[in-house]
Parts: sequence; C-alpha cells; structure tokens
Amino acid sequence: MAATAKTAEPVETDDVETVDDGLPAAVTHQIRRHAMYAAAGGLIPVPLLEIVTSGTIQIRLVAKLCDIYGISFSENAVKAALGALIGSILPAGAIGVSAFALIRSVPVVGPLLSLATMPALAGAATWAVGRVFAWHFANGGTLENFDAEGSKEQFKAEFEAGKRRASLSD
Repeated sequence: MAATAKTAEPVETDDVETVDDGLPAAVTHQIRRHAMYAAAGGLIPVPLLEIVTSGTIQIRLVAKLCDIYGISFSENAVKAALGALIGSILPAGAIGVSAFALIRSVPVVGPLLSLATMPALAGAATWAVGRVFAWHFANGGTLENFDAEGSKEQFKAEFEAGKRRASLSD
C-alpha cells in the first residue's frame, strides 16, 4: 500500500509552463512521449505482448505524472484503475477480442491489419490514460481517491481525441 498521499501540488521546475489546454508543459510532454512509446510497442508482432508493453508504459506514465504533481505512487492502485479504464474501450467482451484474434490469424491480411491499427490504438489509449490522470491530479486528486468508474466517459472522449491525433501524425 502506498504511504499517505500528499496534496497535489505541481513540482517547481524550469520547464513547467502552461500550454493551451491548461496542463503544465512537462505533463503534456510526458503524455506525448509515452503515447509515442506505446505506439512503437504496438508494432510488436506478437499477440498480447503489445498489450503488456502498452500497460507497462501506461503505468510508467502515471508514475511520472505522480512525480510531477508530488503524489505518492502505488502500482497496484494504478493497475486497478487502468483495468477499469481500458476495459471501457475494448470491443464487446470476449466476442470482440476473439474476432480480432481471428482476423489477426488470417495470413498476410491479419498481420497487416494489426500493424496498421495496433500502434494507433496503443498510442491513443496511453494518451487517454495520461490525460485522465493529469486532470485528476491537477484538480487536487490522488491515486487513493481516483474514481475509475466516474472517469470512463472522460477516458472515452480522450481516447477518441488520441485516435484523431494519431491519424494526424502529431
């Protein structure tokens, strides 16, 4: 369990300046950086390995955001929140996952489809994770009071924005 949470006060650094969305530049930089890492991880041609890679990158992103905002980090709390958030954008249960796995197994077409979609989806999901946690922390929240269920709609909206950003190759 994490130690007692500190209040969400941004860390004073020279490179922290606000950008047009109101988040500090250091926060936006970390979100963009980790979204790119996740997109690169989405190129891994091994089923499920790209998902594990994206999850690890997302946990690392939330840890960086905790550092920036001076919040105690708990990997278990983040894993639980990520499970709920990511679950809100997955295709309808086992049927959607099974269908995607079946499509990926089709020679030539499946791997090409995977290479065309997985990087964008991994980057968009990581973008959404970063944005949801950053706004929560910026508004005084901590990992202990993060409401994954209550954040699902914001997460879905940020995921759609992340997909648009990926398609524009920001």
